[in-house]
Amino acid sequence: MSIETSPPKIWTGRRILVGLGAFFLTVFAANGVMVFYALSTFDGVETDDAYRKGRAYNHVLEADAAQTALGWTASIETKSSVLTDGVSIYATVTVLTSDGKPAPLKDPVLTFWRPTVQGMDAQIEIIAAGDGSYQGAVRLAQPGNWIVRLNAETFDGTPYVHEDRLFISPTADEGLR
Repeated sequence: MSIETSPPKIWTGRRILVGLGAFFLTVFAANGVMVFYALSTFDGVETDDAYRKGRAYNHVLEADAAQTALGWTASIETKSSVLTDGVSIYATVTVLTSDGKPAPLKDPVLTFWRPTVQGMDAQIEIIAAGDGSYQGAVRLAQPGNWIVRLNAETFDGTPYVHEDRLFISPTADEGLR
């Protein structure tokens, strides 16, 4: 019995050039696909009027210092229920003073927004439920990562802001943070 073997392939200059060309063509095609999806899914705008807000940043620092001087603590707890067209969220916000008493807030508002997708934001006014807690319900477009922000004022006019990042599970009736 004889085994037939083919002669080894010789690496010619043309064959190496075609191999290198195919390699770089594959790399450029993959990069092109990634650039296309990067540009089509996120426009890069996180804040409207970024220049004007950047120039007023000292006012933001002053407001933050005034809020820190209050010594208040806040927590946001949510419960979710999955719906056919989104997720229903029931939120409880608790704000306590530095000595553990309920903190009085004027016109508290919760805003939910997706960090990378525009147009899904939701805003609700929350109402006082006693003992320093405020409650409200909102319907969100879909589960996932959300940023929730509490905006309110103290009764002497000091702005109070608390921000938290939440993961809203796609399964029903989960208690979150």
